[in-house]
Amino acid sequence: MTSATLSFSRFFQGPEHQPFRLEGEGGAALLVHGFPGSPAEMRPLGEALHAAGWTVEGLLLPGFGPQMDTLLERRYPEWLEAVRASLLALQASHKPVLLAGFSMGAALSLAAAAESQPDGLLLMAPFWKLSGPLWGVLPLLRRVFPSIRPFRLLKMDFNDPRVRKGMADFMPGVDLDDPEVQRAVRDFTFPVGSLVEVRNAGRGAWTAAARISCPALVMQGNRDMLVRPAFTHRLLERMPGRPEYRELEAAHDLPEARAPAWHEVRAAALEFANRLREEAAA
Repeated sequence: MTSATLSFSRFFQGPEHQPFRLEGEGGAALLVHGFPGSPAEMRPLGEALHAAGWTVEGLLLPGFGPQMDTLLERRYPEWLEAVRASLLALQASHKPVLLAGFSMGAALSLAAAAESQPDGLLLMAPFWKLSGPLWGVLPLLRRVFPSIRPFRLLKMDFNDPRVRKGMADFMPGVDLDDPEVQRAVRDFTFPVGSLVEVRNAGRGAWTAAARISCPALVMQGNRDMLVRPAFTHRLLERMPGRPEYRELEAAHDLPEARAPAWHEVRAAALEFANRLREEAAA
């Protein structure tokens, strides 16, 4: 295996990265993963909701997971349409419907909710922008540097346990002891154009936030260095109806069952979801 032939989608072929549906009896939840994730990162929340009786659908956004090699071809409107279509399908057959998103998935959920107004909206680390001067000039940067090699920029030490854990989460099953795989990871080329589409998703979320009328729960890690709490506070101020807010002792790992704050995330999500179901039944 060489860097020229390494296909990153091959690391996402396991069943955990496929879309999933868990049939329940009372209400339905649509779960939307983040960037560059897959339904696997939303599975713990899905199983918790299913155990409480909910029908759960874990969406695979176009170009992610097993489709990773097509990411360059994907655009923000395609991601949003995938969420919107799945939400409308659940709304046609279930009551209540909860829409839950993580990171960029929360941005897409905001935009879809502004159009279709689910019965409840659950946002975990809701992305709408990143800090730093480069964020605002990404469209221009794409013309100058059409692609970057992010793992070379990070100067990764494959012996560092934190690096190995992060890569295992990003690419389950990757053999980081294989020198050819290490070389391929360092040479992995990421299209700047995809980051522009992520930026577009964030801009769409910011615009949509002012049109949310359904009950909402927002959870944010106070140590999140990617989606910073200050940005989430600004987003909350834009959302009408005083959404419920929980700031947890956590980083950008809220949906992970192994994360220290998971039990709090799970409890808050179930409390919110069950409240929606009780209100729908009243």
